Amino acid sequence: MNQILSSFSRLHGFAGLSRSFSSWLVSGSAARLPQAEGCEVCPLPPWQHQQVRTRKRGTEYQPKNIKRKRTHGWIKRLSTQGGIEVILRRMLKGRKSLCH
Repeated sequence: MNQILSSFSRLHGFAGLSRSFSSWLVSGSAARLPQAEGCEVCPLPPWQHQQVRTRKRGTEYQPKNIKRKRTHGWIKRLSTQGGIEVILRRMLKGRKSLCH
């Protein structure tokens, strides 16, 4: 801070301005002290507030063609009464694909 004041007084040539400048710096830092003390509400450092990702997400669904055919296929639909109703409903609606 002394370097700043000495270079500032050399540039402008009189010490009165440097005294007012130093009082401005001190008053500005004193005015900021209560705000700095108020930040101690959360004692954790700022880098611990960030989210940490360790692995990729959203890769849980891996479709299996065999399970799809066994669950929604033609043979499974015709083997149950509910499946026949599904096929008839889709025929009535005019679907091009009745099942998998």
